[in-house]
Formats: sequence, structure tokens, C-alpha cells
Amino acid sequence: MCPPYDVISDEQNEKLHARSEHNAIRLELGRSEAGDEARYQRARETFDSWLEAGVLRRDETPGLYVYRQDFAAPDGSRRRVIGTLGALALEEFGDTSGVLPHERTMAGPKEDRLKLLRALPVNISPIYAIYRGAGGLTPWYEALENRPTAARFADDAGILHRLWTVTAPAEIEMVRAALRPGPLVIADGHHRYETALNNHRERVAAGDAGEHDAIMTFVVDADSEGLVVLPYNRAVRVSASRSEIAAKLVKEFSARPIEAEDAYDELDGSQADHPMVFVLGDEALLAEASDADVTEATGPRHEDWRKLDVVALHEAVLPRVVGDAQPEFAFSKDAREVRSLVQEGWTFGVLLRPLRPADIVDVARSGERMPQKASYFWPKAITGLTFRPLAG
Repeated sequence: MCPPYDVISDEQNEKLHARSEHNAIRLELGRSEAGDEARYQRARETFDSWLEAGVLRRDETPGLYVYRQDFAAPDGSRRRVIGTLGALALEEFGDTSGVLPHERTMAGPKEDRLKLLRALPVNISPIYAIYRGAGGLTPWYEALENRPTAARFADDAGILHRLWTVTAPAEIEMVRAALRPGPLVIADGHHRYETALNNHRERVAAGDAGEHDAIMTFVVDADSEGLVVLPYNRAVRVSASRSEIAAKLVKEFSARPIEAEDAYDELDGSQADHPMVFVLGDEALLAEASDADVTEATGPRHEDWRKLDVVALHEAVLPRVVGDAQPEFAFSKDAREVRSLVQEGWTFGVLLRPLRPADIVDVARSGERMPQKASYFWPKAITGLTFRPLAG
């Protein structure tokens, strides 16, 4: 098993390769140097060799899978997330779509995932979607504890993962009926979903058969599960100096100095509409933007979108602090990592409050999209439990 591709560090990549010759990292990401196009073909050769050797076996009976995670949240509380793994029919995004995005994507990851999908036509890792289901499937999920699991293990973070296989037609139809009203909101996996759409268009144009019209998806009821959304903090690199940034923050948003270690206490205690902490070397400033600042910058966009701190940062605060400069961003859920990046030379860091799952659903339903990397659902849906080939 391994995490999804976009949260794997170079160090973790090496450790996972060393751990097992059959680790899913060899399909999901692999080792590569910049410009190493052969890594995609190596993934295909690895997958084919695992099938031939019996390392992987295709289930003969069509079915769904129920996937459960039990874990300790950052605040120490015990949580669980349980949902269904299955093939979700691809739809173009739009007002009438049953699948909705909530944040913007970047070209680089989509190009990488499309090259991999062309070489290896397999859904290697599931995307993660949420919906408002009022707990309708909860009794059935809980009853599955009396059945044997297809997989059960704990990972390095102490998260217990369990998987059940479901093949009874009546149970499959029950799950479909529960999910059918939708909409489903993509919580994690926007790049993979858009990549799957691009691949589907290519395959249709080429007249290729196969199951490229759907994508493997982990679907969770946001009304009943202990979803944890961590803040997606930023490190920012611009040409301006830190002293210039600090002066602009004080002038534009009455920023005041705080202790960097107290950042989240300060964010929790702030009465402002949009508090955020800027890390500038050894100094940290609490900046507070208002709803009026956001409205002035964006106009009368949807209220559910305008009320988000990450929107306030990108639409109202950064333009007034860095001007017309085009910032470079690095993203992390870990405030310590952001502070380390600033110490290593990034101009400044920004620490944000976490989003609520309901906020994400509301924004998606409004038709708006958040800035890239706006939410970090944790734990991630692990890679390696199931693979979904798109060809026979």
C-alpha cells in the first residue's frame, strides 16, 4: 500500500520502494528523474508482470467494496470513515451534473496522470467523493463488522484499514439507490477526475472500447462519518522582501505580531471574518480581513464561496500585499513544514483555519470553485487495496 501520488515525498518514495517489490508505489508514482518518460511504461510492465505472476488477481464476480478507516484525529478524538468503493460514471461538469468539483486544478499534475493513464489504462488509486446522505447506509455499514474482511491492516500512522467485498445484487442496488440522488462532490482527486475525462474523450475519438467511461471512487456520506478536513497552508515565493510584505500587511490589514507557535490559538480566538497568520522568518503576523474586503475584490459572487478564508486570501489579501507579482506556491497541511520552507528561503508562509465538510459541499453546489489546494481530507484513501482496469 502507499498514499496517493500527490502527498508522497521523495524520502517516502524511496522508503516505499525499499519496503516491498510489490508496493503500489511502483504503479502510482515510481522513481524518476525530471523528463523521465520511461517511468510510465515501467509502470505498465510492472502491472502486467504482477498479473502474470499472480500477485494481482481480477475478481471474477462484479461487485462493490466497502472501505473503512479507524483513526485518531489531530485533537485526539477517535474517528471512523466508512464508505463504498466502486466505478463512478464520468460526467462533464455543469449545472445539471451529478458530480461536482470544489477547487481549481493545475496543468502539471493532469499532464502527468494522463501520460500514466495512456501507458497503463488502470485506475490505480480511487478519487474521494462526499455526499449528503443523512446516514441512510450507516446501519448496513455497521452490520458488515460481522462479516469477514477481504483486507485488514494498520499503516505507519496507526490508521486501521479494513475492506469488505460486496457481490449480492440486492445490496449493490441498495447502495446505488442511496447514492443516486447525489450530487457527489469531489473531495480529493480533482486532477485524476479531469484526467479520466480527458482520457475518455481521447478513447471515444479513437473508437476504442473499454471501461474508460467511469473512474474508481471512494464515496462517503458527509452527514454520518467523522470526516477530518485539515487546513491547506501555503508557502509563497515572490520577489518582494519580507519587510515589504510585513509593511503591506500592517498597512492594509492592521496585522499585529504574534508568537508563531501560538498561530492556531490566535486563529481560533480571532473574531474577524477571515483571520490568517503570515510567517516571515522568525516573525509571525496575524492579519484579519473582513467580508467587505472580499466583496470589494470579487463583487457579488456566491456567499458560500465568499465566506471562505482561502478565498479571502487569494482574492482580497494577496493582491493587496504582493501586487501584480505572480507568486509561486508550495502547499502543506503541516504548519511546521511551512515554517521550515520559510527558513529555507521561501518569502513567507500563510497558515489558515480548516474548512468544514459542509462548506465544501455548499460551495460545490453553488457552482463556484475554490482556489487550488483549498482542502486536505485526512486520512487519504489509500492506494493498493483495489485497482480498476479500463480494458479487458
